[in-house]
Amino acid sequence: MSHAPVAAVIGMGDAYASLENRKDPLRLAEEATLGALADAGIRKDQIDAVFTGRSPWADKRSQWSNIFISHMQMPVTLNSELTMHGAGLTATIAVASQMIAAGAAEYVLCLQSDATQLFVDAVAMGAEADADPQFEVPYGPTIPALYAQAARRYFHEFGLTEADLADVAVANQRWGAHHPHAAKAKHGEIDRAKVLASPYVATPLRRWMCSTWGGGTGGALVVTSPERAREARDPVYVLGYGSASTHEYLGDRMNMRQCRYPALGEFPNLTHTATAEAARQAYTRSGLTPADIDMLQISVNFAHMGPIVMEDLGFAKKGSGIDVYREGRTGVDGDLPTDTNGGWLSFGQPGISCNMDSLVEAVRQLRGQALGLAPQRRPETVLVQGAGGMLAAGSVLLLSSST
Repeated sequence: MSHAPVAAVIGMGDAYASLENRKDPLRLAEEATLGALADAGIRKDQIDAVFTGRSPWADKRSQWSNIFISHMQMPVTLNSELTMHGAGLTATIAVASQMIAAGAAEYVLCLQSDATQLFVDAVAMGAEADADPQFEVPYGPTIPALYAQAARRYFHEFGLTEADLADVAVANQRWGAHHPHAAKAKHGEIDRAKVLASPYVATPLRRWMCSTWGGGTGGALVVTSPERAREARDPVYVLGYGSASTHEYLGDRMNMRQCRYPALGEFPNLTHTATAEAARQAYTRSGLTPADIDMLQISVNFAHMGPIVMEDLGFAKKGSGIDVYREGRTGVDGDLPTDTNGGWLSFGQPGISCNMDSLVEAVRQLRGQALGLAPQRRPETVLVQGAGGMLAAGSVLLLSSST
């Protein structure tokens, strides 16, 4: 495998909405796209292909990517939605890279937006989208309750406690408290006692251990070849990528007795995710190892997913991922700043756009354009991990400000 960059991001745009400044997903996507095109210095008729993740919660029309290009009056040779749950959005960069390498496109637009809280009764939502309609939905689970099962198993296997998970929430909120668009910024920094005093949502997960919907966000990235990127301002290079899916519903996962991916451990289990295989692919393609990574943007929608993802990415052995948080490595002064916009826990999950929020934050940090806090040392290489479903899918990107 060549360890040269496989593609480059030359344009980035982002957009935000709130209860006071409502925007629907199409408007957020339009604003982000126009920003990305201007940043890249190209016209919309130069875009050859458009990829999105699955349709936004706030606009669940099918073929949403086609609706978007129609709205933008942007005919392209190919457009599609990658629907590996939320991980599909992260994987759009990989598909864009492959099209460009094959000579099928010069410029590819990857985008996502959502505004669930602004247009959907999020309180009334159950887990229908992520629960088996025959064997799980009849019991009335919520999304936190399904994730709580994995948390309980993780506690059982490795001896973690609620106090450990509180440290993850505290670490993410230290970043989120200083980001202008973070859903939990208004609460300021917190401590372990505050987390453990918050009410249960689904034991052992307390309110501060769970992400919130947030307002609305949109993000767009223009991807091109490394050669064209040499003429661009502030390019961000794609060094490697990987993705994997293992199942759909949690009950399906528990019925699995074997898996083609050795990194996912002995089955059945709820303590490994497809991210482990996605990371293996990304490291192999790039020639990098965890020791080469300066910063992480990862998908921690519930606090126990922080240490689990750290382990799956190779930054700790299984059961020891909490040490990365406990030792302060993820903070401003740490050697592995993580979720620098507050992550899904504190920045929030506006909906399916949460994986794009991680990508936008990675590009901003690599360019030295952070909207919130920046670490003491500007990163050169950032790993972005996207996830989706009930531990179902994972995607990993390795991005760098240099070749």
